[in-house]
Amino acid sequence: MRIISLLFLLLVLQACVHSEDLQNTPFLFPFEKAGSQSGENPGMEISENGMRTFAYLGLYEAVKRDDYDKIKLYSDKVVEENPEPLFLAEAVTWFYNKGYMQEAKVLLEKCLQAMPDELPFILMYAELLQTMQEGNSDLSPALDLLKAYIGNHPQDYNAYIELGVIYYKLFQYENAYFSFMQIPEKEKTSSVYVYIGICLEKMKRYDDAKKYFSRVLREFPEEKSALQHLGMIAEVQGNYALARKYYSRLLELDNSNYDYLLRLISIAFKEGNHQRAFNIAKEHFNFDFIVSVSSMLIQEGRLDLAEELLNNLGTMENAPRELLYLHGALIYEADKDKKRALPYLGQLTEDDEHYKNAQEIITYIHLDNNEFDEALPYIKNLQVLSPDAKNYKILEYQVYLFQEQYEQAYEILYEFLQEYPEDNRAKFRFAYTCFHLNEKEKAMRIMKEILLAEPDNYDALNFVGYTLVEQNKDLKQAEEYLLKADRLNPNHGYINDSLAWLYYKKGDYAKALEFIEKAISYSKNIAKEDATMWEHYGDIAQKLGNFDTARSAYEKSLKIEKNSDVELKLNKLH
Repeated sequence: MRIISLLFLLLVLQACVHSEDLQNTPFLFPFEKAGSQSGENPGMEISENGMRTFAYLGLYEAVKRDDYDKIKLYSDKVVEENPEPLFLAEAVTWFYNKGYMQEAKVLLEKCLQAMPDELPFILMYAELLQTMQEGNSDLSPALDLLKAYIGNHPQDYNAYIELGVIYYKLFQYENAYFSFMQIPEKEKTSSVYVYIGICLEKMKRYDDAKKYFSRVLREFPEEKSALQHLGMIAEVQGNYALARKYYSRLLELDNSNYDYLLRLISIAFKEGNHQRAFNIAKEHFNFDFIVSVSSMLIQEGRLDLAEELLNNLGTMENAPRELLYLHGALIYEADKDKKRALPYLGQLTEDDEHYKNAQEIITYIHLDNNEFDEALPYIKNLQVLSPDAKNYKILEYQVYLFQEQYEQAYEILYEFLQEYPEDNRAKFRFAYTCFHLNEKEKAMRIMKEILLAEPDNYDALNFVGYTLVEQNKDLKQAEEYLLKADRLNPNHGYINDSLAWLYYKKGDYAKALEFIEKAISYSKNIAKEDATMWEHYGDIAQKLGNFDTARSAYEKSLKIEKNSDVELKLNKLH
């Protein structure tokens, strides 16, 4: 009777609010009028039932008008006067849909306090908590309410389903399974059997899971979820022929589902049959699908098949230009003959979405091949495209340093440090550049500034220590710097070389030999060995009378880099 009365009032109100005058007129109820307190209104007496009616109508009208303040006012009144789930659910939904999550939560908690046995509110509360927590959900309040509800209503099997679903969403598969199993057999639906099967699958009870999925298929042979999970279980168990059977059946039911096709292709890879994967893929001209399969083929080492797929896709009418970028990017990521990506990436223009990404890949392809002059125009173009990007400026000065073009590096580094004065890595490289331009005092001053900011910067410690050794002054201070650098990075070739040269200068040739041999050992795996290090090895070996070793060391030094002083030392040994 209460619901019928409410619906009648709603119909009356709807008829009223459709009049033109009322649409633009503020709708005032007794709670809103000046001087009214707790439902009192001078000169007007309203019965308790009347107040409830006004609360319902006020909330209805407030939701209809999207009036945030009045929805809050009237939803509180409805909770206080006579909680009515129909109206309150509408208010909660309004808050939720408009993004007022905290307001929805507060209202739901009031509703649940007044109506703890309203299952829809408990479920709304669980969903809201999960949304607000964004995956790190503490759903224990909702779970506790749902368990209490089940305690009061043990025959409401929908509650067991909802409890199981919440556990499932929380990845608590054993709890979910237990909840679903509380439902009597005759009350279980096919969806419950599917949930039970998935829980068992997640618990790696594959044979038990198969029984439930098969049971669903006996009643509903076209139940796609059951077919898919049976295919996945067969795949996990290594029964690829059976898995292929299930996925093929799924494609018969839904031939536009590329997830099933990817499953078939994944099986072909597991069987080592790349050609079958290619044959499946080439029959479909879906852009995202072909790109995914091409990526998978590249990872499998079949760049030839991947390229053929992408070339086929390129024959599509109005093939997207994005394909050029993806084709080049996939070849680059394959890490084999990266230069083959250049013809594709080079076709992109500034109007293309992936133009900047393509320019960046082209840059790195040239850098990987030590083609610094070819890389430089692309680096400068990237700086124009992204003028605030620090990494492209770093690439430019690194290119000059790699080529030992110290004057150009000096200029770029100087400008860079005007913009990034606290960048100690760039400061180090600037000092290194100054040293090679014979501004050694300036280099030492900058390195000492770095050490004030970073006392444990072993590169700076090594630089300062080695420079002092080269200048043959303050060798005690140099030894402190170099030993500290060695403690911080004990397997560094250049640091060990500096220590070897220090002890050579001090006349401790045996100790010098110990460090130079470690330096040579640590430096064998670097891209380019150091000619000076081998020269030091020769000098130390010669002092110890190891002339054959000295001769070999000088020859190695000259092989790396021609040097007249080393040639003279070698000639004196012959």
